[in-house]
Amino acid sequence: MSASKALVAAPERPAVMGRYKPDWLEKPTADDMEWAYPAHAQRKEIDGKAVINCKVGYDGLLRDCRIVSEAPAGEDFGVAALALSQKFRMIPPEAGADSLPDVTIPVVFQVPRSEPFQPKTAGEASPVFTLLQLFRVGLVKEEQRGPAKPPQPLPAHDQKVVAGIAAVAFVLLVAMVLGLGHRRKPRRP
Repeated sequence: MSASKALVAAPERPAVMGRYKPDWLEKPTADDMEWAYPAHAQRKEIDGKAVINCKVGYDGLLRDCRIVSEAPAGEDFGVAALALSQKFRMIPPEAGADSLPDVTIPVVFQVPRSEPFQPKTAGEASPVFTLLQLFRVGLVKEEQRGPAKPPQPLPAHDQKVVAGIAAVAFVLLVAMVLGLGHRRKPRRP
């Protein structure tokens, strides 16, 4: 059998006695979920849920899917769940069944959230990070004229800018120190 025919062939159906019992052969991956996530909802970091109802075809693929519900309304999570329905594959029903079985599938969408980087101990903090924190605490004290808030990490972009400035300042300092060691003799006219 060729490779292309092997991909199209229906999966072997496990022996099931009686009524059809749906079970998964394939489900969407995290990449599939990210692909289907409504872009505007992802930008706003809105989580959502949709429920779809589909028929299970004799090949295990979902057919005739429709949106049962979605929340929050107007964020297109139902449309996203319909798009994901092509990524599901279930144990197929018996070939001689009178009608295709229905399945109801809840699909939950959650925006991945990551915590900002914070060193766990002072020993883990880089010297530049520590210097930035001390500098920032000093600024907060000056601006508030009150007790200082605990240091907060700078955004990554700001850390890179300050680190770049510090690197340039260091190079200039080294150049000046090395330049002072080479005194020139004054020119005589």
